[in-house]
Amino acid sequence: MWRWHSFLSKLVRKPARSGQGQRGIALILAVFFVFLLTVAVFQTRTGVNLAEDIALSTAQEMQALYMARSGLALVREALADDDAQVDSYKDDWAAANELGAVPIADVGWVVGKVSDEEGKFNILDLVNEDGESDDYTDFAAERFFDLLLAIGVTDSRAEEIVDSLIDWMDFDGAVTGSGAEDLYYASLDNPYSSPNDLPAGIDDLSLVKGIGPVLLYQGEGEIPPLVDFISVYGDKKPGDRFRRVNINTAPLAIILTLSPEMDQQLAEEIVASRDAEPFTSAAQIKEVPGFPDEMYNEDMGYNIKLADLIDVSSGHFSARITGETIRASSKVYGVFQRKGESAELVYYRGF
Repeated sequence: MWRWHSFLSKLVRKPARSGQGQRGIALILAVFFVFLLTVAVFQTRTGVNLAEDIALSTAQEMQALYMARSGLALVREALADDDAQVDSYKDDWAAANELGAVPIADVGWVVGKVSDEEGKFNILDLVNEDGESDDYTDFAAERFFDLLLAIGVTDSRAEEIVDSLIDWMDFDGAVTGSGAEDLYYASLDNPYSSPNDLPAGIDDLSLVKGIGPVLLYQGEGEIPPLVDFISVYGDKKPGDRFRRVNINTAPLAIILTLSPEMDQQLAEEIVASRDAEPFTSAAQIKEVPGFPDEMYNEDMGYNIKLADLIDVSSGHFSARITGETIRASSKVYGVFQRKGESAELVYYRGF
């Protein structure tokens, strides 16, 4: 602005040679003042528009967030009202998986996906209550290794993932096979330590050697997202050595790991049967066409039977809900534990 002031001062001080010249100067001055006024108005209006845009964006971000949270609340209510004796993706709590984008008045829309966490392999079974390995955790490790192979992970990487998860959760600092402890994690560009404890949530697994956030949440190449097959949520039933798998909701790859005698054809028959009509008891799996009579109670080693690994009800469920408006999007992730006729949010993350 100081340059405009200097230029105008020169115009005012310049002597007029005639009346026509004085009128010319007056006209120039008038034009300049109109120009300056226009610039000032434009700048003020721009500032107002920017403030309005910021306020509108903030409001829509809040709308998107609250719509996403409302989606979680609906899932919780559906779980609380559901029959806890049998769970399948035909239940009301899973309705979001079929609805697609649900419009919310004229504000925006909500998209959701609900998963049964107990239809997955629980990686907590890789260590026992003392943070150590034993015959039963070794059996679980073999199942997990087979699962990784079934979804397309190579042998070497599958071994690395299994061993690294064991090292992540066991209570000692010794490296298991192809696994990793503090020395490996301290060498990374952004170093951290191995907790030698159970993970607080599924997000922790993205830090484990061999996994990473891409494989965990997006998948790599032909390998689907690992989060669709593994969980850290679930409890053992009294007397059980493993966290059971709900055969009404388990993916095909999980079904394949339940017994060494399970082949692709039988696993597909199980999935087809439960999709047509959910199993109401674990023993009903014996009615699937082609199911060997002896498989259900056959000892697979260490007195482990298929009957000890499966169930038809669940207690932990996860929901990923996205709320969207024209200008904003908000995502939330929640894990619910159902207890009787209520469902409690035990983990929440917004992103």
